[in-house]
Amino acid sequence: MAFTLYTDSNMTHEAASPYPIDFNGTGTNDFVLYFGSPYTHETLTPKTGEIMLIPFSRLKAWQPQANYSFGQIIEPPVANGYMYQCVQAGQTGKTEPVWGIAVNKQCTSGSARFTNLGAKFKAADLKLSLTQRGLETAIGGAALGLGNQLQGGKAIPVYIRVSNSDKSARSDRSDPCISIRLSETMLDTIVQSGHP
Repeated sequence: MAFTLYTDSNMTHEAASPYPIDFNGTGTNDFVLYFGSPYTHETLTPKTGEIMLIPFSRLKAWQPQANYSFGQIIEPPVANGYMYQCVQAGQTGKTEPVWGIAVNKQCTSGSARFTNLGAKFKAADLKLSLTQRGLETAIGGAALGLGNQLQGGKAIPVYIRVSNSDKSARSDRSDPCISIRLSETMLDTIVQSGHP
């Protein structure tokens, strides 16, 4: 499906997945991506309701006897508000480690070791709007409605604000913690035979 987020209004460069975000401390990152399809013969319709872009958390909970690779970001099974990055690849043990809440505090489970990266990114840290000004009143974590039908060939600017309420530098480059997904939709494509 060509309906996706692009970095340019001509829809020639798809936004990287994950789209990397770095913070040097508290504050916000504002940027714009473009949703649509460059193919005019495509039409996107929702299965129900409206076409929506929905922020969601991709943070997975720690699992016993699971393999983790370097850089993966997880949270405890009972969330404590922090995210932990695997700094030594390996298999976790049968029992959950003691999760330290101090930034950079490490814990070990089996042969895997994790370090506390700080407060976790949440879907509520992400605001979406159809205008730059709309970001001021947008609700963090709320879905963005795009209408009941979208025709290919036209890019819709999607203004995005990601907030960092933590005071430390943070990054989710190695493993996406928050993402934007598309509501359930159907794609109709007009097939052109080349005959009049």
